[in-house]
Amino acid sequence: MVYPDVANDLSERIAGALTAYACGDALGLPWENEPKAASAADIEQLPAREGWPRGSTTDDTALTLLAARHLAERGGGCDAGAFLAELAAQEPGIRGLGPTTKAAIEHFRRTGEVAPATGRATNGAPMRALPAGWALPHAQAERRRQVTIGISRATHAAAAALVGACVIATCGSWALEGADPALLLQVAVDEAREAARAVGTGTGLAELLTQVAAGTWTAPAAGISLDPYETVTAVLSCVARAPSLRAGLVSAVQLGGDTDTVAALAGGLLGCRRTAEQVRAELPWHRLVALPELESAITQAAAALAAARAVQPDGS
Repeated sequence: MVYPDVANDLSERIAGALTAYACGDALGLPWENEPKAASAADIEQLPAREGWPRGSTTDDTALTLLAARHLAERGGGCDAGAFLAELAAQEPGIRGLGPTTKAAIEHFRRTGEVAPATGRATNGAPMRALPAGWALPHAQAERRRQVTIGISRATHAAAAALVGACVIATCGSWALEGADPALLLQVAVDEAREAARAVGTGTGLAELLTQVAAGTWTAPAAGISLDPYETVTAVLSCVARAPSLRAGLVSAVQLGGDTDTVAALAGGLLGCRRTAEQVRAELPWHRLVALPELESAITQAAAALAAARAVQPDGS
């Protein structure tokens, strides 16, 4: 069931989720690809990473806010070409863009078209998929799936990337309605199967998420890779087991590997039942994060996504 006792205004809860996302991004950045043995105390010091100011957020936050604006301006719809044009225009100011995203931008600049699926699947599409779930109600499964696939294909057209993005968007939509961890995992498994069917691929992600639900999934010793299935599985494992937002973010970083993306997505899901003020109150280290620079963008994106969600008709 969905729990209707979430008293906070919709836009305030989306702002809370975006704030928690940005905090997770900043918390994970210093530890990306570092050994997994860091303590909670060390992680929450937010040490500076070479070449980055302390408390920085990465392309994860920048692209999620860009996706949020794009979807909100279209009432929950998307235009892959227009999204790529917006991304290309902002690229010089976005640090940390991955090679798949850069290649898609360059292809668009040369041809004016969205690039076909090439190379291995990476997690850039799930990384920015939460706004699709926040813009479209949980009951609108088919439309949300198609919108998520559409905006994901702008840069990440591999089938696994699309399935991973659909699962994250679906979980974002249900988390905003107050779904508990057990329900969220069931929804994720169901969406992994439906999305795989929609894009014509296997059920590998559904099988991994079933392991999480059964408590048998084990994180890779080498840390979480850029594989979209591995990333989504790690995120939902953290969310399912987190006693609090603060603990969930630390546990995401302690998995190692792509720590900023896993912690950002875990924060985005765990933050859905909190306002931005409540997120900051729960994370004493939030003062080290470059949140003041993002506050206006977060508030505007949250209000726009809430307005888009509020006018959607019921049904799937």
